[in-house]
Amino acid sequence: MPQPRLSALPLRLGTAAVGVPLVIGAVWLGQPWLDILVGVVALLGTAEAVRLGQGAGARPLAPLALAGSAGLVGSASLGHPFHPGAVSGLVLATLALLVVRRPPGNAVGDGAVTVASALYAGGLLSFALPLRALPLGREWLLFALLTTFAVDTSAYLIGSALGRRGLAPAISPGKTWEGTVGGLVGGVATALALKALLGLPLAWPLVVAFGMAMGVAAQVGDLAESLLKRSAGVKDAGRLLPGHGGVLDRLDSVVFVLPVVYYGVGWLGIRG
Repeated sequence: MPQPRLSALPLRLGTAAVGVPLVIGAVWLGQPWLDILVGVVALLGTAEAVRLGQGAGARPLAPLALAGSAGLVGSASLGHPFHPGAVSGLVLATLALLVVRRPPGNAVGDGAVTVASALYAGGLLSFALPLRALPLGREWLLFALLTTFAVDTSAYLIGSALGRRGLAPAISPGKTWEGTVGGLVGGVATALALKALLGLPLAWPLVVAFGMAMGVAAQVGDLAESLLKRSAGVKDAGRLLPGHGGVLDRLDSVVFVLPVVYYGVGWLGIRG
């Protein structure tokens, strides 16, 4: 089935015209501006994730999810993404509060949504901070973000124009195989261009591998959020961003790509 129609493109571009310079400016300046931006966006995304859980019938502990998200961002700003102390503290606090909550309700579902909301919107997004702190961190973070945006845009445009065969109709009827391939091609092409523009110390074959990995991660992230929205019975995670929906609708791909780039750079031992 076809992707969303191109009639939404002007709204999407208008939102991007405001959001992209803000994001690039924060990435360029680094601390504390990037930390503040990531913290605010993480809280907004966590609130949306909590609402998705509520739409699916859960009763998550919203204040605790927000606090856990803030804690994960805080630990990441100190160079410790997904710090065991922050994660275990979130789990323990969730279980403790569920024990004393009345009526107890569905403790498994409520607890899972509480923890997952913080890890998904706060924990994954917070990888932007230690990635920025690496040698050439500004360039690596721009590489991750711009390539992800290229994957999303290429998939949207190609899918809208040429999409015929559904990728995952039960999850997201608008996603097509044509759009998926277009996203992968756009991701690799953008990664190759950014390697040259940003001066990244990465061999060309590895650039292609990074581009493919980011393209796959971005589109899996998109499908994952679509699955959550379908469970909640909603089209968009929120209404904050015209043409895009909510924060999660814009960052669903980014939060999957950031850990891929962070660990990829670390495992390869790349130094500026």
